Amino acid sequence: MRILVAVDTNPYSSYVVNEVGKMAINTWSDITLLGILDPKKSTGKVEESDLAKSLLDFREIITSYYPKGECPYSREEIKSFSQIKDDVYVATGKGGLKTLKIVIRKGINPVQEILNQADEDESTLIVLGCNKTNKCKWDDMDVPSKVANQASCSVLVVKENKTPKQIVCCLDQEYITQNSLELINQMVTLYNAELKIVGVAEGESLKMRVENTMKNLFMYYLKQDIPLWLEVINSSVFPNFVHQMSQDNLIAIWLGPKSFLKKFFPDEKITTLISDAPSSVLLLR
Repeated sequence: MRILVAVDTNPYSSYVVNEVGKMAINTWSDITLLGILDPKKSTGKVEESDLAKSLLDFREIITSYYPKGECPYSREEIKSFSQIKDDVYVATGKGGLKTLKIVIRKGINPVQEILNQADEDESTLIVLGCNKTNKCKWDDMDVPSKVANQASCSVLVVKENKTPKQIVCCLDQEYITQNSLELINQMVTLYNAELKIVGVAEGESLKMRVENTMKNLFMYYLKQDIPLWLEVINSSVFPNFVHQMSQDNLIAIWLGPKSFLKKFFPDEKITTLISDAPSSVLLLR
């Protein structure tokens, strides 16, 4: 798994990094810690910025979750950043079985910079957080929801200090990637939460395909020793169902290329879900 963690200097980013640190123990993922500097506001050397200092602290948080001698990432102290191309700076220690690198990109559009880095890294998952008291924005910018709308990989938007009771996964299709299945495994482990798979049906033929997929998922998670609940609902009640479930649970929605759930969650609906849901939201691709 390749995880891109997009952060800034606000407190919620520290919470997100702690969640990723817990996740990394189980996944042995390659991780990129990404920060965006506005060139109009940043002066001086990149490594002397508040953002660089926060990123270095975040790196220490992730490595601190491993017992001494068991960390797969380099523990070498980072003293400088290397400019690898215009407005992109990277810092990483030598050695380590897996990669934990820090990237700072200069740009006026943080959403595009995050998407660019995700494409370059071929990321499996983008993780970012937000303050739940201001409609899940970054300094009045809709960064989390726009990243979730536009990313080609899965996106986890972590709500600060909100532990879900259940992981509620909604699907309407047969095509489910292995990466998305593993992500659900990690969410269940991370939060020690119950797993609920909800099939969304629209017509009898689709209902049969969804039920067959759910049977396969049941067998898959049974082999993983993960107990789960199964439920099939009609598409007509789906929006209200999501609103209700998002109050106390992490909502995970499969939005694959053939998903008709996209009509329920066009860009503006995903924005509303992310901004209004009290708990974290995971979009699976």
